[in-house]
Amino acid sequence: MSHADGSPVPFTESRLETQLTITSADAAAAAARRLDHRVGPLAELAVGDLPVCFARLRIQLGRLTGDTYSTYALLDMPDGPDDALWERGKNEMIALVHELGEIHAWVCAQGCLLERCDCRADRLLRQLLREARVPECIGHSAKLGRATSIIAGHFERDLGGRKRYVLVDYRNNVEHAVRFHGGWRARLITDAGVEPIYTSHEYPHTPLGDFASDTQDCVGAVAAALGR
Repeated sequence: MSHADGSPVPFTESRLETQLTITSADAAAAAARRLDHRVGPLAELAVGDLPVCFARLRIQLGRLTGDTYSTYALLDMPDGPDDALWERGKNEMIALVHELGEIHAWVCAQGCLLERCDCRADRLLRQLLREARVPECIGHSAKLGRATSIIAGHFERDLGGRKRYVLVDYRNNVEHAVRFHGGWRARLITDAGVEPIYTSHEYPHTPLGDFASDTQDCVGAVAAALGR
């Protein structure tokens, strides 16, 4: 890319800003075909097969985008050869990043088929807790040898020696896929004892279709209990 006088336009992040220009599965498939990536979820999208879980496709697109940034940085080194082919390569990498960004924006806007989704069930809960400014971490059971809960708030005692945190139990391993979701059970732990603050509808057999709203409601109860 160059100015009218032929001088190059400096590369800036703003030149790579992407808007959601892909609005349909057909458009996303066409963009994937243009990238000519022949393996993995992107190749499946290129032939029109939509994934039941978009997580792996987002991961692949993220890796490809990282590779294109790295290649652009290499081509943009100050001591690189000053010739037309080198400049053409830089411009092609910018175009490729735009292509990847458009597909990535579309993919991130899609919802997974929860019954077959590979996304981890705890990730939405933890993301929403962070957005609510609630500290969180995964709680592991030494007896069961697996992650069984999310600890919200500060597990350590405060300066006054008091404890106050919320334990969010999950029927399965909290790192299991969304399709195994059976609901949340949150309990406030203090020096005074244990107080139930949230239990999902029909826990531990909460309908999978309630996953998103159930998780939102759980986070609201946790944040309120911790005074957030």
